Amino acid sequence: MHKITCLLICLLAQTALFAQTFLGTKTPYTPPHTSYTSPPAGYQPVFINYVGRHGARFLTKAGADQKVLETLQTAGKSNALTATGKKIEEIAQRLQAAGKGNYENITLLGQEEQEAIGERMRYMYPGVFPGRGVRVVTTWKVRTQQSAEAFLKGLADYKGARRNERAPDSTDTMLRFYDLSPAYSHYKKGGLIKRCMDSLDRDSRTLATARRICGRIFTSNYVKELMRTGPGNTGLPSGLTFADDLYDLYSIAWSMSGEVRNAGHPEDSQGLGIAFDQEDLEWMEFRNGAADFLEKGPGFDSVGIQVKVAAPLLADLINSCDSAVRHRDACDAVLRFTHAEAIAPLAALMGIQEASAPVTSIYDYHKHWNAGNVIPLSANIQWVLYAGTGGHLVKVLLNEREAVLPVATTQWPYYRWEDIRTYYVRKLGTVGAGLQQDMMGYLRGLE
Repeated sequence: MHKITCLLICLLAQTALFAQTFLGTKTPYTPPHTSYTSPPAGYQPVFINYVGRHGARFLTKAGADQKVLETLQTAGKSNALTATGKKIEEIAQRLQAAGKGNYENITLLGQEEQEAIGERMRYMYPGVFPGRGVRVVTTWKVRTQQSAEAFLKGLADYKGARRNERAPDSTDTMLRFYDLSPAYSHYKKGGLIKRCMDSLDRDSRTLATARRICGRIFTSNYVKELMRTGPGNTGLPSGLTFADDLYDLYSIAWSMSGEVRNAGHPEDSQGLGIAFDQEDLEWMEFRNGAADFLEKGPGFDSVGIQVKVAAPLLADLINSCDSAVRHRDACDAVLRFTHAEAIAPLAALMGIQEASAPVTSIYDYHKHWNAGNVIPLSANIQWVLYAGTGGHLVKVLLNEREAVLPVATTQWPYYRWEDIRTYYVRKLGTVGAGLQQDMMGYLRGLE
């Protein structure tokens, strides 16, 4: 089939530098260096159904930054910091200063990510935007609202009306469904996830990693003290807690690159990396990703509670496409801005190839699912609707890459709308949901 090359518009050249690995859900968004498959002859894009995660952000609250700094300062008073430890303390101080007053906000990089996605959409599908208006849906979290504003800047000269929607968190069944299901809340706090994470915490590689990290930062006697088995139910050493917090701070520092650069410290994003080697980062990312896989991804059951909780969002996507098919003048696009907790289960429920494979052992999840690929910062799923003489086709993109769906087609990545609709309506039925259902009742009734 003929190919057309996607022009990858990046507002700042630095964006290309952030194709970092081992950052899990805090991986900055990398636009795809790929080509798109041309639609069949006679078909033109007419509508876009979009759901995306907010852009790169600061920490959501004081936590890792504060705890890392407190541990380093305490050690410093005992002259227990190595030269590396002193450097890390300096960087941690600057990162805490950059984040102060900005918790929950998106960063400069987050704005760039969102604006660039919007600009690429406008470039790739100009015929979708004749000016019929766009429906913009956000959660009450400020980072989704900031992301929507940045995204719309990317649409640049769009002249259509904008209809804003934002439901209270307590009733937002479309974008914050994961907070409204008692059964899902019980699952997250339940024994299955705890047993899996305990097994990883007690894996010999976990303590070995923490010991290596602490060994670069603290003097040997201090490391011995930090790695002693701690009190409480977990019995885990405080050195492991410190290593986890430092990894969190390292991960989020990449998102804050613009801020620390503007403050005159261009190397701070990479600077914390002196505490880790590749083996450390691989294992830290693996442990963090395991929790995300169980809580948000296919886990051990591709239609488990953590996946079927996304039914309200899938139903809204179907209903929005139905409206576009029946009423061509309805609107140009529906643009939803939410969180990783919505994107991952939606991708699993849709059966997107790289986002929906369950495992029988948590140690195998990384063979099929990677948080940095499925739900990086600014992660998104797009349904692009095409109209032609033969009806309607849909192309689905995961993070702007053509997705493989469990639906038969002779012209991938394009699927007949009737086939997509039939498949997903049936999928909703298998999890006990329908297109016109009371979704609050559905979420509260899940088991």
